[in-house]
Amino acid sequence: MLSGCASLGGNTEQTPDQTHTTSAATSTAAATTSADTATTTAATTTAATSTPTTTATTTTTGGTTTTATEAWSEPTPPNTPLQNKMESEERDRIESVSFVDKTEASGGGYSDFDLRITADTQMENIDPADHGDVVGEPYFLVYIGGSLDNGSRFSYTNGTLGARSNVSQEKSGEYTIDVHPKAFEKANVEDGEVEIMVLLMDRDSDWDDIYAVRTVTVEYSSGS
Repeated sequence: MLSGCASLGGNTEQTPDQTHTTSAATSTAAATTSADTATTTAATTTAATSTPTTTATTTTTGGTTTTATEAWSEPTPPNTPLQNKMESEERDRIESVSFVDKTEASGGGYSDFDLRITADTQMENIDPADHGDVVGEPYFLVYIGGSLDNGSRFSYTNGTLGARSNVSQEKSGEYTIDVHPKAFEKANVEDGEVEIMVLLMDRDSDWDDIYAVRTVTVEYSSGS
């Protein structure tokens, strides 16, 4: 570190002027070294304290708050097999599904977007009394490249589960759900038209119930 000391050597018998000059050079080198050390320490401290943190964005719509963050983890799957309760419904609970907060890709299409869902999520007196609570627990599932297979008793989903969001009970609620780009990477979809399937569910202890389904198509592009 003390590179300035490399000039010290030669004749050890030095005049007062030489001694003064050598001492000044040594002091200068020491000061420079101290300054370099301080600068290095400051830079290290700055780097240590500038670690990126995840930024959270909160959206409140229709009495429901959905928090979207930069990080993404695979959603919790429903309790399967699924029971189809749509035949017992007198109305289509999902009124509309649209794409909002879209990010256009350079090659066309969208590389990122949110879903805006308008739906009737009221679920009073829908669960059996022996479950202890007859009030339902509504939530949405979003599948990428999804489809629904209905059997005689149970239904099965195809595609990649990209988002799950618990919601409040509203007669005509409006909900915004973030569909993270990482979900499309997980689904290994190609650029072009991609089907997005939205399910309105009720959580049960054994088999979750389907109360509505809506499929929409988006022009997707990874942006790469």
